[in-house]
Amino acid sequence: MVMLGSKVERKTCEAMKGLIKEGEEVISASGDASIKDAALIAAAQRVEHYEMAGYGSARTFAERCGRQDIADLLQQTLDEEGKADHKLTEVAEKSVNVRAAHA
Repeated sequence: MVMLGSKVERKTCEAMKGLIKEGEEVISASGDASIKDAALIAAAQRVEHYEMAGYGSARTFAERCGRQDIADLLQQTLDEEGKADHKLTEVAEKSVNVRAAHA
């Protein structure tokens, strides 16, 4: 927002609060640790996907407004979020989900 000369206002995102609450519920739940680990990765990926949707939409809007400088920064952030999501998928598929399936 600084690049646009706008004042940044803090606002709570209710959707993100809900995603975080889901993760907290998994943490506090009883049950097999490997199943909880798989559920936590799934919860973290939902957060990543929500963030990616926001950054992708903002990037496209910046492009349409002729602000490629801002779009490029948003794309960098989107790429970082994508890498985090990919890493979570890799961990889940190669180990955590395998252990959870055998719990």
